Amino acid sequence: MIALDDILVLDLETTVQDKNGKTDNSPFNKLNRAVGAWWLWVHLGRIGPCQRSVWHHNEKPLPDTRDELQQALDQAKLIVAHNAKFDIIWLLEMGFNITCPIYCSMIGEFIFARAQFLPLSLKETAIRRGVTHKKSDLVDDMFKNGIGFEAMPLSTVDEYAEADVISCAEIFIEQITDLQKEENKGLAPVFLLMNDNLQFLVEIERNGIMIDRDVLQQVKDQYQQEQTELTVRLNEIARGVLGDRPFNLNSGPDQCKIVYSRIVKDRDIHARIFNIGTGKNGKRLPPPRMSNNEFKASIRASTDVAKKEMAECCPSCNGSGKQYKVTAKGVPYKKQPKCKVCDGSGAMYVSTGQTAGLKLHPLNPMYASANGFKVDKTTIQALIAQAKRKGNDLAVEYLTKLARLNSVNVYLNSFVQGIETWVREDGLLHANFNQTVARTGRLSSSGPNLQNFPKSNKFPVRKCMISRFEGQILIEADFSGLEFRVAGELSRDPQIIDDILSGKDVHKQTAAIINQCDEADVSKNMRQEAKAYTFAPLYGGMGMNEPEHVQNYFKTYFSIYKGLKNWHSELFSGVLKDGIVRTPSGREFFFPNAERARNGKIKKYSQQIVNYPVQSFATGDIVVLSCVRLLRYFREHDLQSKLIVTVHDSIVVDCAPNEQDIVVKGIVWAMQGVKEELVSRFKYEPVLPLDIEIEAGKNWMEMSEISCEVTLSDV
Repeated sequence: MIALDDILVLDLETTVQDKNGKTDNSPFNKLNRAVGAWWLWVHLGRIGPCQRSVWHHNEKPLPDTRDELQQALDQAKLIVAHNAKFDIIWLLEMGFNITCPIYCSMIGEFIFARAQFLPLSLKETAIRRGVTHKKSDLVDDMFKNGIGFEAMPLSTVDEYAEADVISCAEIFIEQITDLQKEENKGLAPVFLLMNDNLQFLVEIERNGIMIDRDVLQQVKDQYQQEQTELTVRLNEIARGVLGDRPFNLNSGPDQCKIVYSRIVKDRDIHARIFNIGTGKNGKRLPPPRMSNNEFKASIRASTDVAKKEMAECCPSCNGSGKQYKVTAKGVPYKKQPKCKVCDGSGAMYVSTGQTAGLKLHPLNPMYASANGFKVDKTTIQALIAQAKRKGNDLAVEYLTKLARLNSVNVYLNSFVQGIETWVREDGLLHANFNQTVARTGRLSSSGPNLQNFPKSNKFPVRKCMISRFEGQILIEADFSGLEFRVAGELSRDPQIIDDILSGKDVHKQTAAIINQCDEADVSKNMRQEAKAYTFAPLYGGMGMNEPEHVQNYFKTYFSIYKGLKNWHSELFSGVLKDGIVRTPSGREFFFPNAERARNGKIKKYSQQIVNYPVQSFATGDIVVLSCVRLLRYFREHDLQSKLIVTVHDSIVVDCAPNEQDIVVKGIVWAMQGVKEELVSRFKYEPVLPLDIEIEAGKNWMEMSEISCEVTLSDV
């Protein structure tokens, strides 16, 4: 338990730059400055007076009080801040030395929320808890007018910053008091873990990832060329099946016409028939229950069959699209109005009577959308399977290329552009990692979002990420099938445990069930395609949007893994009892007002109830423990290599010269040795081993597996 003594509570205010329309208050932007730091002490639960160091302000020069702040940092037994990672990175980048533990009150509030959405800003937290909070109207107005802390009256900055520090101190005291309550004591290990991980995130954000800008430009050029080629071909196919009327590939109604050959008659009627929209609680309305015949009748009632149309020259404007007019004096108008007959297009579109589009069919009411029927990422894959069964090769080509174009657009707009925007002058990319966004406690990231990077050595954007050490390598270590192992751990399903210990290829098993063949007949492609389904049932997926043969897989899955199914039922019963799901780490998820549905699951929450504990314990706890352990190892061995990123269930190291062997040993100790940490921190004894794979290469894409045949006793 944390003693409320010798606690240093602090807050930094900085300048802010605009980065392509986004706020950039990072110390890695060389134009930014720390305006000042404000701090106070908590002694025996009492809050002391506020002190300050101001370094960058437009008013008259102030005495340099850096030494006073460093003395405070040296004396502190614990440093507390709200969104502490930001303040700690700034202090370290400014040359301050910090050796004591860190406590982030925003993390504390996140844990107490138990997966319920709460605004976590300092202001909102202070208001919710009823503690001192700043009156920020004046400051907000100044910010809107482009006035930063460095240009505000110093008295205004003092009032604002001091209120922040007092708010944070009062919130901290309340959180520690709450943590001593009987119903909250189990959360203490998670408090410690997430605050320990904060220091790992400080480390990787400061280290950054080296970017090869030339390679990034090459990747961008390749994507843009592919984007053009895909767009040209998709337009050709669409024009061939629609006729002459103009269309837009980014239009939902046009895509419905192309793919399903249907046009919505009336959007309001369509929405009522298929229950489209959101309820009073702000959540999406559930799709209606319909028999197959009822569904077909509803499609006919709300949509018309699209017809191919051919263009004919408008007889009214003779194809000009303009309605020729002159003034009373016979002078032509300077700006001729558009033709009312053809609405300015210059053409009249006449139906040929032929059905337009690719003539695919929505599988069930879940496919309905405001524009007709969905053509999103998940739906496209099910439609491709439908098109293949029908032998509709043109539809397969169109949907495959459309899916690829969607991916390429994301790669360009989110990843390539994201890296271009946030890479700094020295070539380093300092992404921001967030602990309090994903409700399961797993990491998210921004600037850019590295957590969404595809896990593939075929993803070209990874190629631009290289070692900062000349001629050296990146090393990536990845847990093998972590979620499946964790599902086996938590459910103690004997079949999962046996499959893991015997080394069973579960992806091949999935492919055999889906394709209704023996495992010996499963091809490499079949196995690869099946991977997307192997672990979906762990997270409550039932394949409702999938073809019937895939839905059958989900049913078969739970007949194989009965222990997993029983565990899911236990989770549902537990939520009905007290609304809580708990993991071995002590983390809790609250599902209020839960009601059992007719199928035995829980209304509204069924997927989250089975998803959260597996995802949380795997990537929110086990991976995080590995990160904390590896940082400890790097510091104990004073390594020059750099911890640079963690994505999904992997850790990436920028390896310094002559350190590959010691880095690999450290990775094995940190990741496979997590068992020790699970026992010591959570009193949890795992039944399954954790296997890892280690790869190395000159960049983050071109990697080859290296041996990790190191026993923990060797480290």
